Amino acid sequence: MMVMRDLNIGTKVGLGVLNDRWAALVLINLKAAPTEIMNLRQRVRGLSTLKLLNVLAKLTELGLVATAGNYQFQLTTAGISFQKQLHQLEVWGDQMIVAMH
Repeated sequence: MMVMRDLNIGTKVGLGVLNDRWAALVLINLKAAPTEIMNLRQRVRGLSTLKLLNVLAKLTELGLVATAGNYQFQLTTAGISFQKQLHQLEVWGDQMIVAMH
């Protein structure tokens, strides 16, 4: 029997994205089709344009988002997959909340 002392690196990267609320909100609000940054900023309230650009740069570096030119961004295939996982996590969380009450 193998004893785990730490999470694998893939799990750590995924949890890092999930732990960054702005990254998760951006991923939830992006689509496969290009989205203009100001439209995205209107959907994700509470962060500055500079912070949004930093989050998008991080997500681009992780291969979850791609630039589509002229300050437009879209989900990559990996980003679409991650977004689906975020939705599944939301469904699970909603079920847990209902089950607690």
